[in-house]
Amino acid sequence: MEGSQDFQRQLYQYRSLQEQRDFFQAQLDILNNFLANLNTTKTLLENLKGDIKEEEEILVPIGGLINVKAKIKDINKILVSIGQDVVVEKNIDDSIAFIQKLIEKNEESRKVVLSRVQMLENALIGMSEMLQKNLTQGPK
Repeated sequence: MEGSQDFQRQLYQYRSLQEQRDFFQAQLDILNNFLANLNTTKTLLENLKGDIKEEEEILVPIGGLINVKAKIKDINKILVSIGQDVVVEKNIDDSIAFIQKLIEKNEESRKVVLSRVQMLENALIGMSEMLQKNLTQGPK
């Protein structure tokens, strides 16, 4: 009876670790998507800096698969969202520097979360082997 309770406790711990790993994996996916978006934004800003002239026509995405034609009024006035409902005007170089700082900050967060996912994955592998061994050998 005690062996069965021990096995149930181990199984509960295993499931708890799986849930934790899944939570951190979801956080990692969010960070990866956010970083990809930041890198795309930085690349677009760098391209704007060299390739686009004032009064040049561009396509601006407004959601989904919809774009509108627009003309660049002032290439050195970039509106940057720095918080909820807070937008500031920056020049293009400052905008690129701001995005780069966000990339660096989120890369650090990504490393921490990735480390946590890997640690939990290793713990799950160890517990899985132990549970498998208990199943094949039976409780002691």
